[in-house]
Amino acid sequence: MVNAVTREQQEFVYRLSLGLARSKIDELDSSVHGFIAELGERLCSDRAYLITLEEATQTISITHEACRNGVTPQRDAIQNIPMARFPWLRDQLQTLPVLVIPEVEELPSDAEEEKLEFQRESIRSLVLVGLRLEGQVRGILGFDFLEQSRVLDSETEEFVLQVGEVLGASVHRQILASRNVRFENSLYRYSDQFPGVIFQFRMYPGGHVTFPFISEKVEDIFGLSADQLSKDAQPLLNLIKDEDKASFLEKVDESRRCMTPFETSFRACKSDGTMAWVEARSVPARLADDSMTWHGYFFDVTDRKQSESEIEKLAFYDPLTGLPNRRLLRDRLAQALTGSNRDHNHGALVFIDLDNFKNINDSAGHLTGDELLVQVGERLKNTVRDWDTVARLGGDEFVLILKGFPAEPADAAAKVEKVCEKIRDALNEPYDLNGIEYTGTPSIGITLFYDHDTSLEELLSQADMAMFRAKEDGRNCIRFYDCMMQKKVSERLALESDLRVALRKNQLAVHYQVLVNEKGEPVGAEALLRWHCPGRGMVSPAAFIPLAEETGLIESVGYWVLEDVLSRIASWKERGGPLSKLQVSVNVSARQFHLPSFCSTVMALLRKTGASPRNLKVEITESALAYDLELVEETLRTLRSMGIRISLDDFGTGYSSLGYLKRLSLDELKIDQGFVRDILDDPNDAAIAETILALASALKLSAVAEGVETKGQLERLVRMGCTRFQGYHFSRPLPALEFEKLIEQASGDRKRRAW
Repeated sequence: MVNAVTREQQEFVYRLSLGLARSKIDELDSSVHGFIAELGERLCSDRAYLITLEEATQTISITHEACRNGVTPQRDAIQNIPMARFPWLRDQLQTLPVLVIPEVEELPSDAEEEKLEFQRESIRSLVLVGLRLEGQVRGILGFDFLEQSRVLDSETEEFVLQVGEVLGASVHRQILASRNVRFENSLYRYSDQFPGVIFQFRMYPGGHVTFPFISEKVEDIFGLSADQLSKDAQPLLNLIKDEDKASFLEKVDESRRCMTPFETSFRACKSDGTMAWVEARSVPARLADDSMTWHGYFFDVTDRKQSESEIEKLAFYDPLTGLPNRRLLRDRLAQALTGSNRDHNHGALVFIDLDNFKNINDSAGHLTGDELLVQVGERLKNTVRDWDTVARLGGDEFVLILKGFPAEPADAAAKVEKVCEKIRDALNEPYDLNGIEYTGTPSIGITLFYDHDTSLEELLSQADMAMFRAKEDGRNCIRFYDCMMQKKVSERLALESDLRVALRKNQLAVHYQVLVNEKGEPVGAEALLRWHCPGRGMVSPAAFIPLAEETGLIESVGYWVLEDVLSRIASWKERGGPLSKLQVSVNVSARQFHLPSFCSTVMALLRKTGASPRNLKVEITESALAYDLELVEETLRTLRSMGIRISLDDFGTGYSSLGYLKRLSLDELKIDQGFVRDILDDPNDAAIAETILALASALKLSAVAEGVETKGQLERLVRMGCTRFQGYHFSRPLPALEFEKLIEQASGDRKRRAW
């Protein structure tokens, strides 16, 4: 290819290369301009120019231009023009070494934008050479011909291509120089704002070390100037504490040998004589002379180290009692398990819960309660041996790890029980709580561990179950974990799992039990949840409703029931007849009732289903009132303003208080079936039922008697003045379709009731 270029052209390329190579970076612009002007004269062009592409913005600008006399320059017009405007030109330059356009007017249709631009510049013909950098076009060497059509012979085309390669190298040089300037400027600006010290550390083959760059903050910390360290880094290295220096140099050597990032922390002496913890990070690079440089930063982390020490204390110890917390307890328990396996002896995990601790907190205040916890912790530490662990989990729960009991389980249990009896006696002694004498009792649960694979979580769970058994058996008791406890827990977990499946697979169903007036006419119904589990058969609501409340599933269950009932109410309204007049009661759990979104959820479901709020009655239990009464009343008022009636279920069995009856927006009281069952035989039940009816009448509330099973009960309640009844005497809870038939039958034949 070189042979295709004339000797004169070769000499020009050589002279161009030499001239540009010898030009200093600040002289390069002038040299490039001179050569471009000469090139334009050689090719008899009207305009010769150099265009560069800005990588970050993908815009093009003319940086050098030489024009024949009388030709309008374009340098000012072509600045920061998006390259995306000229897709055809971009693709051509990426493909062709030299692009020759003999006639602008004959450009293809997909070069319309380029054609318009060339016409604006009055160009008839042009020659363009793409200047490449790392395989991509980063500049354009161009020659415009305004009046003549220009094509290139092979010699000239090769010549122009070689010139383009030489100029491309210069463009590359300028780009790199510009990058370096920008980098240095940004580095200095950043180093002023960075809280630590930014550096470039260099290690020569002979071992001499310098900081070619280090930010000025180094003087603030260590009293050494950047100029001083740029010549010799040793004064700064000498400040590293002797105990840390060997480790520091090992890290440097490892980074040099493996070419891996360098990260370490060490102590160094500051200019004020104090000791600072310093953290350093850097990345290595090997230079041509086999010296090494690291680019990185370091900063003073003394405050953080001190904080970490405090945090560690907070992380592993209870701030109130100073005892190990749950995290440290787990570590100690793992060690005890390992020791038990190694030494072939038993250990014990003991859960202690203070009985009625809430009472002293509520009556005497939290400060007194805290004082009790501190004294309990002290008594526990003084009662057990030095190698045992006393921990506080939180609240009034303490855990002990006792070690070193015989390998025979019966002997181990007997000895552990004696220790725990000693602990119980110590905790039963009176406490002096800031002048208040208090006597408390503990409930203690124990699980033994020996050479087995029981996990930490299992042991904690077993001891916890044993402690709850102690609570159930009357408190101030000591109970050991046994398999029956685990069986009950496993059964409960299995039931919870099946309940979650039931929700997903729509195994739950709503049954309806009729509510009648004193004439036996249907006036309403209560929606009751039923669950037929494929593996269990019918599951009692008494079994799964409390479980749903404990696990939080009651919110999902309650939402589903409410939506199902409202959909049914809407269908009855559309159907017309006696069903459309019924008011349906839905039981709402305390947890669901106290959700901030409960009222808005009910409103949304009413809109979604099209049900009338007049056909809905919300039943709440007295447990829902053991809360902030103002918030309860606000919720009740909102529901009633929507047209929904409110019924208080199982009145008289729980948190009964005459005070809240006059404060709350209620419509109805339901007499619990426990008072109705023996109303004919037990004068006390009869008196309670009559009192509730009188109270409801005085407060202008309706009253419903639940659990009416016989004609005799019905007649007695009627004589007492009750006008609403519900129970098996009228009908058991029925699936929706059977219930609909019952109501239609009762309405169609009023003389012959279904009950």
